[in-house]
Amino acid sequence: MFVSLSELILIPMLFHLLVILVCWLYYLAREGAPQLAPTRNRIYRCQVCEHVYLDARDVPLARCPRCGCLNEAVKT
Repeated sequence: MFVSLSELILIPMLFHLLVILVCWLYYLAREGAPQLAPTRNRIYRCQVCEHVYLDARDVPLARCPRCGCLNEAVKT
């Protein structure tokens, strides 16, 4: 029986790709969807430069990291 060089390369490569696919699907099903942890960050929008940023501190006014202006948290 004659086996070409391309078959000698293609068959093991396809087998290894199939094993990687099965492992990937197994770990994807085992983990499930990633859960996002709730954060206590507040969202701020600068009134001067329109930059949107987060701040974890519980303060009424936060300083914009881009221009330094004080801003109130966005009402959500």
